[in-house]
This record gives sequence, structure tokens and C-alpha cells, in this order.
Amino acid sequence: MNFFQIGEFFRFYGAAITKYQLHSPFVFELACAVLEDERWFYAFRDVEKVREKMLSSDVAVSVVDFGTGGEHEKLPVEKKRSVRSIARQAGSSAGQGQMLFRLATHLRPNTMLELGTSVGIGAMYLASAQREARLVTLEGSPEIAHIARMNLDLLGLAKNVEVREGPFEHTLSSGLQELQQLDFVFFDGNHRSEPTLRYFEECLAFAHEKTVFVFDDMHWSQGMAEAWQKIKTILA
Repeated sequence: MNFFQIGEFFRFYGAAITKYQLHSPFVFELACAVLEDERWFYAFRDVEKVREKMLSSDVAVSVVDFGTGGEHEKLPVEKKRSVRSIARQAGSSAGQGQMLFRLATHLRPNTMLELGTSVGIGAMYLASAQREARLVTLEGSPEIAHIARMNLDLLGLAKNVEVREGPFEHTLSSGLQELQQLDFVFFDGNHRSEPTLRYFEECLAFAHEKTVFVFDDMHWSQGMAEAWQKIKTILA
């Protein structure tokens, strides 16, 4: 964590409230059913076994980075990384994955979109929660997308999941046209403010009153924090 992220954590912690201070019945129910759910599911074991397998792999793959750099860093950047390092740093953590699983279990979406597949950990948790739902997940790097497909197939989840590879500028529009209506969207593929806002606005056109947007790393940088404030204003 850098100094900005540490500062954001303390600002968030200082402003945090308990579930008893929530006024919205929907948010209160969500907090009780998701945030306080301590149940364990077999899907957690299955996904984490796949993660463990990747954490033991020294195989090096080419990674094309379209959006995790700083606000002014020239992208894309291509480099070699081991599967182990990608699974350790880029994939959803166990806690985050289980939270996605519980959200999908509670909300029961029919259509889901993920921006930022990485090696497929988040996608595996989402698809495990709603096996009949349609999930389109976008990954910029072809070799990483291939790993995600293999992981989904390993758990028998490939039937209703499509991993689309390439820059979001090329894959998001077609993915939205295919899904037509969004019930659940997970943003985890770009760490710059302008693209994040642009992708959000594109998705918003396919949302309805019960659509749930989940954003990761909104306190990654000053730019992302500002984007988060704008998103909250739009949805207010």
C-alpha cells in the first residue's frame, strides 16, 4: 500500500457505520445476508484448489497490461510473468471471491459481466454461485484469457461463461449487445479514472433499477477516488 491508499483506508474507516445505521431496506438486507454470512460452500474449496495449483506453477506467460498503470503511464505494456505471480497479485483474493459468491447467491442475477478476468478466480466464484446465469468476462491479455478458460473448464463452469479477450474498447460493446440487460457487473480491470468512468457509463445504458455494480480498487489512486465520487453522484 502507498501513502494515498493508507490515507484512504483511515478516511473510510472513520466514516464507516454499522448495519443498524443503514436506512435503505435493500442495503440493510444485503448487509445481513452477504456481509455477515459465515457459511462455507464447497465451491470455495474447489476454486481455492485451482488457485493453489497456479501458485505452484513456474510457467511464464506474456501479459499485456492495458490498464493497471498510473493515470499517465503509457499503455499497453507487455511483459513476461509467472503464473504464480499473477495468481498471487492479480487474481481476486479468497475473501473477495467469497464475497462475490455470496452477492451472486443472494441477488440471483441472470446476466453478469466482469471487466478484468485475470486468471479467472473471480469468474469461477461468480459462475459457481449462479450456474444457470450468463456470464461474460473480459480480459485484455490473450495468454491470461487462455488460462482463465482452462480454469473454468476444470470446474465444469465453461458452459455459461464466455471469456472475451482484447482491449475493453473492442470487447465491451459487443459483450453488452450480447447480454442486452445487465443484472450484475464487476469492475476489476482498469485502474485509471477516465476509462473506468467511460466503461461505467457504457454499462449504465444496459442497467435497470435492480442492477448491482461492484467496483474494485476505487481507492487505488487519487484519480480512482475521484472517479468513485463521480460514480456515486451519477447513481444518487
